[in-house]
Amino acid sequence: MLVQELEKFGVEKKYVERLEKEGIKKFYPPQEKALKKGLLEGKNLVLAVPTAAGKTLVATLAMIKSLEKGKKAIYVVPLISLANEKYEYYTKFFKERKVAISVGDFDSADPWLERYDVIVVTVEKLDSLIRHGAPWLCQTGLVVFDEVHLLNDPSRGPTLEILITKMRTMLKRAQFLFLSATIKNAEELAEWLDAILIKSDFRPTKLYEGIAYDSKIWLPEMGEIKLREDLSLEEAIAFEILKRRKQAIFFVATRRNAESLALKLASLTRKHLGRNERELLKKLGDEIENVLEIPTSQCKKEGRCVRGGVAFHHAGLLGAQKRMIEKAFKRGWLKFIVATPTLAYGVNLPAFAVIIRDARRYYPGIGSKYIPVLEYMQMVGRAGRPAYDEYGISMLTAKTEDEARVLFDRFIMGEMEEISSKLAIEPVLRMHVLALIATNFCNSERSIFSFFSKTFFAHQWGDISMIEEKVLEVIDLLREWGFLEKKRLVATDLGKRVCQLYLDPLSAHIFIEALRTSKKINDFGILHLISSVNEMKPLPSVRLGELGRIEEEIAKREEDFLIEIPEEWDLEFEDFLKSVKMAGVFEDWINEASEERILESYNITPGELRGRIEIADWLLYSLHEIALLLGMKNFLKDVRKLRVRVQKGVKEELLPLVRLRGVGRVRARKLFEAGIRRVSDLKKVPVETLAKIIGPKTAENLKEQVERKKKKDVQKTLWSGAAGI
Repeated sequence: MLVQELEKFGVEKKYVERLEKEGIKKFYPPQEKALKKGLLEGKNLVLAVPTAAGKTLVATLAMIKSLEKGKKAIYVVPLISLANEKYEYYTKFFKERKVAISVGDFDSADPWLERYDVIVVTVEKLDSLIRHGAPWLCQTGLVVFDEVHLLNDPSRGPTLEILITKMRTMLKRAQFLFLSATIKNAEELAEWLDAILIKSDFRPTKLYEGIAYDSKIWLPEMGEIKLREDLSLEEAIAFEILKRRKQAIFFVATRRNAESLALKLASLTRKHLGRNERELLKKLGDEIENVLEIPTSQCKKEGRCVRGGVAFHHAGLLGAQKRMIEKAFKRGWLKFIVATPTLAYGVNLPAFAVIIRDARRYYPGIGSKYIPVLEYMQMVGRAGRPAYDEYGISMLTAKTEDEARVLFDRFIMGEMEEISSKLAIEPVLRMHVLALIATNFCNSERSIFSFFSKTFFAHQWGDISMIEEKVLEVIDLLREWGFLEKKRLVATDLGKRVCQLYLDPLSAHIFIEALRTSKKINDFGILHLISSVNEMKPLPSVRLGELGRIEEEIAKREEDFLIEIPEEWDLEFEDFLKSVKMAGVFEDWINEASEERILESYNITPGELRGRIEIADWLLYSLHEIALLLGMKNFLKDVRKLRVRVQKGVKEELLPLVRLRGVGRVRARKLFEAGIRRVSDLKKVPVETLAKIIGPKTAENLKEQVERKKKKDVQKTLWSGAAGI
C-alpha cells in the first residue's frame, strides 16, 4: 500500500507530503495491517513488532486523526531520552500544532499543557499529573504507550501497569495505542487491553544473526566471514566492519568494560580515519571532554576515545555528553559505540552491526547469569539501518566452540520469555493505594479491589487474593502513619500531600519521625536522611577499602544521625553503610569537592552524581513541604539553604553569587577569592577587572544582570513612595 493512498482515509495532503519527504513511499506490512484493522477509526491496537519496523509512523497516523477531531494526543515513554527524541520529531512533523514535553517536577499539574495539542511525557510524570488532578486530561483523544513490554521490568513495570489501568478507567472514549517489541504472549496482553493485536516478525532490513569465535563470524543464513588472526576478536570484528565502511554497536556488561574496550578499539580505528574525519572528531572530542568546568578523568578518557572515532556510552556519562555521542553516531562521524545494555532501551540508534560481547551479567543476590532473550532481541534489533543498509548483522562472541553452541541454542534458536505482571511489590502498592484513595479514584476497600481486578496481574492470574491481603495490610499501615483517617477510607491532608509529592509513604513516614524526634538537625543528618529512603536506591556499594573510613564516620558522628543506627549484625546494617557513603558524597559535593575528586574517592561518575543530585533535590523539596505542613517552621530555612547548596555544589558563603545566571561553583569561588562576595560588590567592580577573573563574556553578562536588578530596585522604591503619598 502506498503512502499516497492515505488521502482515501481522510488524511490531509500536507501530512502525506511530509511523510514522503521523510522517504516513506510505501507502508510496511504491519503498518498496512494496522490501517486495515481500524487505526484511523479509533480502534485500540497493540503493535508487537521488531525494532525499526515502523511503530512510530503508526502512532503518528493515529495522532493526525485525533488532532483533526480537536482532541489532544499524549505520547507516553519510559525514559527521558526517548521523550526528548519523540518531542524533537513531533515538533518538526506537527509544525503548525503546539507540541510539548513534560518529564520533571512531580509536584505540579502543569496547567500550561492545556494550550498544547501533542504532549510527550514519561510514565511517572503522567501518573503525577493524574495525582494533581490536571483538568485538561479529559480533552485527550489518543494515548500512545511506547515500549509497553516494560511491564515485565520489576522497577518500571508496576507503575506502568497502574497507569494504563487508570487511563483506561478515566478515558473510556479515547483511543489507546500500545507499542511493543515482539513478545511471546502478545495475545494475552492484547486481550487484557481489549485491543486488536498486530503481531509481526517483519523487519525492513534482513537480520543475519550469528556467533563470533576462533577468528571467524559464523552466520548460519549467510555463511562464514573469516577475521584477522593477529588481532583480538573484538578488534578483528571492528576491522572487518571498518573495511566495509560501516558502523557498529558493541554491548558489554559493565561501565568499566565499556570504557576499556572503547579505548582498545579507538587505537585501531584512529588509523582508518581520513583527514576531515580527524578534524571533526577532534573538535567533538574537545567539546565532550570539556562539558564540565573542570574535566574529570572519565571526560578526558571519553574525549580520547572520540578523537579516535569510538565512544563509550553508559549511565555514568552526563546527559549532554550522551546527546553529542548519539548525534555524532547518527551522522556517521563515530564508527563504534561501546555501550552497556541500557542503550538497547534508549533512543533510536541503529547500526549496520551489533556485537553482544557479554551475554552474561551479574545480578545482585543471584550471581552471573544469561541475559533474557527479550533483552537480546532488543539489542540485535538495532542492527540494519533501513535508509542505508540492505541487511544488518548481529553476533554474540564466544571463547570456545562449546560456548558458541550454547549461545546459538539459547539466543538465536531460543524462545522469548513471556512478560508477566510485577505488581505485587509492597513499595509500589503503598504508593498507588494511597494515590487511589487520595485522588478519590477509590473510596472503599471494595472499589480498590475492583480497580486491581482490572490490572494485568488480575488478568494473568485470575485471582487477586494475594494483592487483596497486601492492600489491607497497606491500608492499616497508612492509617498508622497518619496518611488515612482512622474510621473512613479518606486521605488526611498529610496523606494527600505525600501522594502529590510522589513519595513512597514509607519514605514520608521516615522523614516525619526524624523531624519529630530529633532535637538538633544539621546538614549531614539531613543528607543522610534523604540517602536512607527507597527513592535513593540502589545505593552505591561500599568497597572493602572504604569500610574502615565509613565505620569511623559513624562512630565520630553518632549524634548527627536522624534515624536509629542499626546493630552490625542486623540485616539493615549493610544498607546503612551505603547510605552513610552516599551522604558523604553529598557532603563533599556541597563543600565544593570536584567531580574528579568524587570519582576518585567514591567511584561515583559525573553522570551518576548528577542523577543523584536530581533525586536529592526532589527529596529535600519533599522534606521541606512535609515540615511546612506539620508546622515545623524551625527546620524550613536550613532545608531550603541546603537544597540550593546541593543544586549548586557550594559552601554557604557562595550562595549569593551562584544565584546569578552564568555563575557556577568554579566562577563563584574565583569571584569570592577576589573579594567579590555579594551582588553589591559586583556593582562597584569595573567590567575590565571582572573580565580578568571570569572572562569578558561572563563579565558583561553579570554587569547586565546587576544593572537590571538595580533598575528594578529603583522602580520598587518609587512605587513604594507613591503608595505612601
